[in-house]
Amino acid sequence: MKNKFLPLMNVALLLALLLTIQGPVKAQAAPPENGICNGPEGVMTILVVGTDSRSAGYLYGMADSIMIMRIDFQTGDVSFMGIDRGIWVEIPDVEEDPGRTHGKITQAYLFGTEGMGYYSGEDYGAGLLKETIRHNWGVEIDHYIVVNMRTFRDIIDVIGGIKVYNPSPLYSFHQNQPKMAAGGYFFSGTDALMYARWRDPRNVLDRVDRQAIVMKAVYDQVFSLSTIPKIPQILGVFKNNLLTDLKLQELSQLACMAAKTDVGEVSFTKIPKDLLYIPDWESSPWLEKEPGSIAKVLQDFMDGYYQK
Repeated sequence: MKNKFLPLMNVALLLALLLTIQGPVKAQAAPPENGICNGPEGVMTILVVGTDSRSAGYLYGMADSIMIMRIDFQTGDVSFMGIDRGIWVEIPDVEEDPGRTHGKITQAYLFGTEGMGYYSGEDYGAGLLKETIRHNWGVEIDHYIVVNMRTFRDIIDVIGGIKVYNPSPLYSFHQNQPKMAAGGYFFSGTDALMYARWRDPRNVLDRVDRQAIVMKAVYDQVFSLSTIPKIPQILGVFKNNLLTDLKLQELSQLACMAAKTDVGEVSFTKIPKDLLYIPDWESSPWLEKEPGSIAKVLQDFMDGYYQK
């Protein structure tokens, strides 16, 4: 298996931390003929997964958040595409559970985990999730990064919390008054986790949107001067707590890109909800209105049509 554990967080924080930690390395851009930061000639894509596991490891867990990161080392463009965890998909290669052929895409990660033991391919949950995306929509993804809820919460606490602007009220299933009003907030790790995972029955603001808001806020906070002295503590939090197949050379290339990328220039988008509908099923998944529409959106994203 190619699985490794590295002392870093999700991609937004990964880039910021590498930039802060590596110091002079960040300035060593490659010659123009080799592309920015000596990166590959083609686009690099990374599957970024946040699992719902509250434990320290990755034996089980569903994909609570799913994003594809696209990095173009020739143009300097960086973008994210969010995929709703409830989209109904065909789950391939689940050899030890022959009665199961479909499910929500969040379950594709779960069925691939080592603890479930259903998947015989490489990279466990991340591997089956990548294969599910390829099988359903024809999109090939190069690498993956997986982070669990405990690590997500702890790192935000270590960096001193984050400042977030919530653009729309959040409601609960049992109250007519907003659980959270629109406006600015200062979040601890627990607050940020709640905000990113909140299920709003009115769909005023999707979870994918809120996850992008949190990622931007984390990025901004890591770049603040108050965070730099905390880097050793941050590394301690992350030791053995992140799952990825990225190699050191690729991490170095990403760190170099972070030095050259303003977070305001990073594009965050998602699969549009107007392409989907919820059928009258007990599990309430999202289905495509028109077959092939999600594949078209993802292929456009991979081709660079969603850049700012």
